[in-house]
Amino acid sequence: MKVIQFKSSERGEGQIGSIVMLIVMIAAAVAASQIGPIYWDNYQFEDKLTEIAGRFPPNKDGDVRAKAAIKKAVEDSGLLPYLDPETCTVTSAGGIGGLRTVSCVYTRDYKLFGSRKSKTFDVSVSRPMF
Repeated sequence: MKVIQFKSSERGEGQIGSIVMLIVMIAAAVAASQIGPIYWDNYQFEDKLTEIAGRFPPNKDGDVRAKAAIKKAVEDSGLLPYLDPETCTVTSAGGIGGLRTVSCVYTRDYKLFGSRKSKTFDVSVSRPMF
């Protein structure tokens, strides 16, 4: 029979530490799967608003056309249940080379570990008009 000898520096803590880190990593992955899509949708919506802010020329109907593009962007992004496009504002100043500012505010609800939370996004982008 062979006798197993242990080193005095081994304390047997490796198993517990690994299990705790595994639990923490699983909890972080679950949280990311619940919250991540909300932030990703907002990121893509903000990108569309940045494009809209600079797309239309600063003529008399540029802001009206930008407002219509915002409505389409809200529908395409799937944010219509959370955001009324009529509440978004479009302002222009300075003519060609001036700034157009597009602002939208909306709140999204999500569940995290069984509890309801909400996040309010205040998207405001400015871009030169050409």
